[in-house]
Amino acid sequence: MRRFVREWCVASTILGAGASVGASALRAQGGGVDEQLVERAKRAGEVLSELTSLPDRSPPKALLNEAVCIAVVPGVVQAGFGIGGKVGFGLVSCRHDNSWSWPAFVGLKGGSFGFQIGAQSVDVVLIFVNQNAARTVAASSFDIGGEASVAAGPLGRDVGAATDYRGQAEIYSYSKSKGIFAGIKIAGTKWEVDYSANKKAYASAADSLQGGTSASVARQLRTTGGQAPPIVQPFLESLRQHVGTGPRSDSGPSDERFALRRRR
Repeated sequence: MRRFVREWCVASTILGAGASVGASALRAQGGGVDEQLVERAKRAGEVLSELTSLPDRSPPKALLNEAVCIAVVPGVVQAGFGIGGKVGFGLVSCRHDNSWSWPAFVGLKGGSFGFQIGAQSVDVVLIFVNQNAARTVAASSFDIGGEASVAAGPLGRDVGAATDYRGQAEIYSYSKSKGIFAGIKIAGTKWEVDYSANKKAYASAADSLQGGTSASVARQLRTTGGQAPPIVQPFLESLRQHVGTGPRSDSGPSDERFALRRRR
């Protein structure tokens, strides 16, 4: 846990240099919430908009419709000396009652995120499609590609792209480096809930919704986002606008199906 907090401080210092004036306005709305968290939520919404803005380079609409949870981690950076690997922090929200849930703050560590030569950071988007994704992402930590299968996300809105991906994985991943999105496999990456950020962002919420424990995060992901604090509304609005709020298909992949595939 101490190591995770230390990495958060290093990465946040790097990312904080790019905070915008708009983030300051949102901070005032959020009652003095840490500006870096305000910027993180704002930037996550922007990254999702960028991913879905070009029809030929966007995830298939069918995949977006089947999404159970979506995580956006902007600005994954090469960690500094003495830490190693890569580290980034973002948000995740899950579909709930024809809407999107309160987002939880999360982090990614290690793995390969598609850094190109000369790139300082990459933006990562993860689309979860298994039925129990909310339970998975609420866990304190898990290994992407180990405890949850992952595949490079398909791009393009044509019929082939919309059907070829089905059944390959529980998570589909995308990475943007130097302005270009691509599907990329990030096996070997560790997912961790950022409890410290959750407690700061949701300090004014009821104790059961402050996100300081795995149980509290699970409750957040079962709570409709309409009444979530202002700090996370830019991310929620981007989800509503660019992914939609309708229910996913009941014919989506089950955990049992993926478990069978992993054992083969």
